[in-house]
Amino acid sequence: MQELDLMPGNEHIKDNNLNTLASDDLRFPVDVFPSPFYEFITECSNALNFPIDYTGTAVLLAVATIVGKSAKLKVKEGWLEFPAFFAAIIGSPGANKSHPLDKAFEPLINIDRLINEKNKAENIEYEQYLALSKKDKKGIPPVEKPKVVKSILHNFTPEILHQRLVDNTRGCAVVSEELATFFENMNNYSKGDQISTYLSFWSNKGTSIDRVSMPVPLFLLDPFLNVMGSLQPRVLTKLFPPGKSDNGFLQRFLFAFPDNADKKPINDNEIGDDVINNYGQWIEDYLQSNPIEFDLETEKQRPKIYYWSNEAKAFFYMWQASNTVAVNENAETLKGEIINKYDIHFIRLSLIFQLMDNYRTNEISIKAVERAAKLCSYFLNCAMKVVNILEDDSPVNHLPKNKKDLFNRLPAKFTTAEANAIGATLGFDIKFIQRFMNDEKLFLRASHGNYTKKAK
Repeated sequence: MQELDLMPGNEHIKDNNLNTLASDDLRFPVDVFPSPFYEFITECSNALNFPIDYTGTAVLLAVATIVGKSAKLKVKEGWLEFPAFFAAIIGSPGANKSHPLDKAFEPLINIDRLINEKNKAENIEYEQYLALSKKDKKGIPPVEKPKVVKSILHNFTPEILHQRLVDNTRGCAVVSEELATFFENMNNYSKGDQISTYLSFWSNKGTSIDRVSMPVPLFLLDPFLNVMGSLQPRVLTKLFPPGKSDNGFLQRFLFAFPDNADKKPINDNEIGDDVINNYGQWIEDYLQSNPIEFDLETEKQRPKIYYWSNEAKAFFYMWQASNTVAVNENAETLKGEIINKYDIHFIRLSLIFQLMDNYRTNEISIKAVERAAKLCSYFLNCAMKVVNILEDDSPVNHLPKNKKDLFNRLPAKFTTAEANAIGATLGFDIKFIQRFMNDEKLFLRASHGNYTKKAK
């Protein structure tokens, strides 16, 4: 089988079919993050037991959100990319998924709170103006209705999301602790196809929204939206059943899916204030140094344009040529469709890593693309792990971790006594084990006291 070793930064992938994924393949390359992000991610792990995969992915999305539409990478003439991402962190209910999201997005939420306080004052002034009589309004400048500028969205209707994207010229992020609920509610508010709208957002394609409640259509000329949240492995087949992954939504996601994200005991380690402050300070500094600018004549936004350095372009072309081989060798499959999107992921990650390292230049360095390649390798391997679950929809995949561990320890054929002994080593009592063995989807009772595994 031909190796994919010609792809720089993709050394972890063992073969073209991307079926063989050893545990080492799923190590999150935290070393690709420059300071202060590296320190923030690793210290959150050391002191707070946050899985590095989850914090690193959340930091990536938080930075991409604060960048928003302030920067674009020119891939070639007529092709420019904003750094928009859809990402999911996957782990069992005991995995520490929510806290990394909260910690990484905390500086952005604090910014939203400050803006909200300002909006409250502006709304009071606006309401006072509306309360004036026509006579009292004469001779004073009119007060415009203030816009609500908010970056982080949790609970919202489609109409609110669209309005927030219009009012926030930098862009927004949907941050959901339970992406399963977000997916299920996506079309609850209307009969329209919300998924196609989100696909347009990911591609930064302009769209218009027509609703009965809005006499004037809402035009989103250059939408920017990030989506970030958590999922449990057992809901994957429910969210993306056979025949329901053809719309391209799943294919656009980056997945952080570590082999081991077990809950860890509390320790005495403390995260330094300087680590938290330096991370938050970078967010504030970027926001202040990179305002959203507009062309005075056209009134269109004018993002800062970044260009490939010669080395970076050569590296990208080599990487993309190799990625194209993998796409073609997995044609007409879900795997191939996912691999195909990594051209875009690579470009957007390259821009983010350049901004993290030095946003005062306008050139993408070789270091940025090398980092992008390493992270693409990680996310691609995690995506293949998701695909393997979807294509092998065994009832074992829906078991909680403790039952899955017990199932995997049991031999293909076993007795009641053997099951009780194995279960005892995992801390299960006999009643629990007996109820588990009565699951007809998993086991066949061959005779009294003798069982055979049905599921694999």
